[in-house]
Amino acid sequence: MKGNGNSLLFQDYQGRDYEGFWVGPGKQYLDKLERKIISHALTGGNAILDIGAGFGRLGPCYMSKYRESHMLEPATNLREAAERTFGSAVQYHSGNVYSLPFPDSTFDAAVMIRVFHHLGSPEVALREIHRVLKPGAIFVFSYSNKRNIGRIAKFLCGRAPNPFRGDCEPYHESLFGHRPGHVRELLAREHFEVKAEFATGLLDKVINVLPPIGKIIEPSIALSRAIGTLRLAPAEIIVGVRQ
Repeated sequence: MKGNGNSLLFQDYQGRDYEGFWVGPGKQYLDKLERKIISHALTGGNAILDIGAGFGRLGPCYMSKYRESHMLEPATNLREAAERTFGSAVQYHSGNVYSLPFPDSTFDAAVMIRVFHHLGSPEVALREIHRVLKPGAIFVFSYSNKRNIGRIAKFLCGRAPNPFRGDCEPYHESLFGHRPGHVRELLAREHFEVKAEFATGLLDKVINVLPPIGKIIEPSIALSRAIGTLRLAPAEIIVGVRQ
């Protein structure tokens, strides 16, 4: 979906079966790892905002830690799916990250997983998230790393563009890969301090081919954080603090 002009491009999942995306051994492993990281990063407080909450996949990671849980999701079908699961325990909101329907300094934490790579203007989104967070609030989000080890290998074989050039690479319409350093520059510019970074999207691809591995190797927060410092994974989860 093209928001208020092409520069504010974002992907709308209206009518899509996003729950079906998480079917299969590799996706289940990835889901479990992301949940572990998010649960570990969130410390609790009064109110949390889940931006692009979808069908509420991450709700169990934070609902017991915050007195108020807010899910923002533009797709009606996904928002309704979340409401069927959580009922009145969550407050549901339509809208998108470029224009959050909340007053300044409302939330103690925000989560935005699998959204950043769909944004044509991530700096606008970060500025708006900063506005609705309280000083010292935790912000957990993921981005697609264009400088990942797979794309580097493809580049060396002449099958992909140079991943070391440029800040942002459009993989196709409404899907963008970012240079890790550029993401940190955007965060610093919008007054977020990076506290930790975790690697995702690596072992799940192997498990898709060899499912038994997923029954032997448990997702590890410590390993994900150690690999995250290299910034070579297809996707990275950043834990930041609003300054």
